[in-house]
Amino acid sequence: MVDRIGPQPRSGKVRIGPKKKIAFVCSGGATKAGAFHLGVALALQEQGFQFFGGPAMRDGKPREPGPMDISVYVGSSAGSIICTYLAAGYSIDNIFHSFMGHKPDPEAHYTPKFLPRLTYPQMFKMNGSWAKDQLRAMFRIRSVLGDALEGNWDSFLKFKWLKMTGLFSTSGIEQYLREDVLPFNRFQDYAADLYIVGTQLNHSRKIVFGKNHFKPPPHDPSCQYLSWVSVSQACAASTALTFIYEPYPIADSAGNTHHYIDGEIRETLSTHVGVDAGADLVIASHTHQPYHFSPELGSLTKHGLPAIVIQSIYLLIEQKINRHMHSKKTQKIALDAVSRYCKEAAVGEEHRRRILEILETELNVRPEVDTILIHPNPRDHRMFFNDHFTLSPEKMKEMAMSGFRAAIDALRKYDFSDRKERHAIGSAGVARTGGR
Repeated sequence: MVDRIGPQPRSGKVRIGPKKKIAFVCSGGATKAGAFHLGVALALQEQGFQFFGGPAMRDGKPREPGPMDISVYVGSSAGSIICTYLAAGYSIDNIFHSFMGHKPDPEAHYTPKFLPRLTYPQMFKMNGSWAKDQLRAMFRIRSVLGDALEGNWDSFLKFKWLKMTGLFSTSGIEQYLREDVLPFNRFQDYAADLYIVGTQLNHSRKIVFGKNHFKPPPHDPSCQYLSWVSVSQACAASTALTFIYEPYPIADSAGNTHHYIDGEIRETLSTHVGVDAGADLVIASHTHQPYHFSPELGSLTKHGLPAIVIQSIYLLIEQKINRHMHSKKTQKIALDAVSRYCKEAAVGEEHRRRILEILETELNVRPEVDTILIHPNPRDHRMFFNDHFTLSPEKMKEMAMSGFRAAIDALRKYDFSDRKERHAIGSAGVARTGGR
């Protein structure tokens, strides 16, 4: 339910009133999604939003976000890396220069430093155990194929290469973040609330790594928050896409090793994490937009199996997202209907409020929370067909521009003037006191 303050603008835009916290939720989708999220962040910055990041303390004093500051970051898979950059205090321009492969300007000042570029060797570090297994298997492949031709398929199915856990390891990504990117490797050392979503392999459980340890949300009792894992390890766990990467192992304080895989396996957009952290405005960015038929490109059957597989995955994810958004919208409409009925039936104000509180608790809905969903335009066919794992500066720029355009189109529907006025007043106050 949109928090409306006073009459709506004549422009027909939805007015977003004062909010306590803003969250930025970024989905997975490899470097394709990372570039798209960067474009979305550029658009948000152009619209007056700022990204709150860096150390929790400065000059011995805790830092607090302003009314236009995004201070909660929730990332899954590739989105976890973008969120980590922002929470660590890297500016949008700094991240963009890194994506484009630019060299640092010797006369420029970068905070916390110039962001090193992620490379292919870091992104695709070979799974060492799998490589050793392949060398051993090469000496047995003729006998195994011979068994298969004779009808002994059990020998073929038990062959080592079918038991691999992934071609690559995300340990290279972990090392890149730990050694080259992060000024601190604990969630607690950052001013912003950073949350990284993973999936526990040997359990039906979603894991949320972050500085705070919340209770499992009512809508998903199997969701667990962990606060003792390092940021780099959390990102390595969240980016461990099944089939491509082996599950990422993390040992707990008791010495037990748990394996984690991609953070979007159980839930695509974990917007509830932002709400759990106190956000009442959630801006969610994702790239899982299915292809819509175009006469110029024709049917996906002309583009082969990869395009069909991607379309199938995107259709499945889109359905999950739409079902979740529709459910929340329906719940808020129902709350409004009950509220109107109570007023029409002359139910006392205290009883009306109590009835609504009970419904909000039982339905796990917070009417004051607004969600803005940003995704590629269905007609943006270049975005659909772009390579998911490219590091090409030209392609990265193209996908960032796709995110920028999509975000501008989405944000045009909303009026943030109340928040901008509060931000301007706050900035003027800081200027008058000399920034103290």
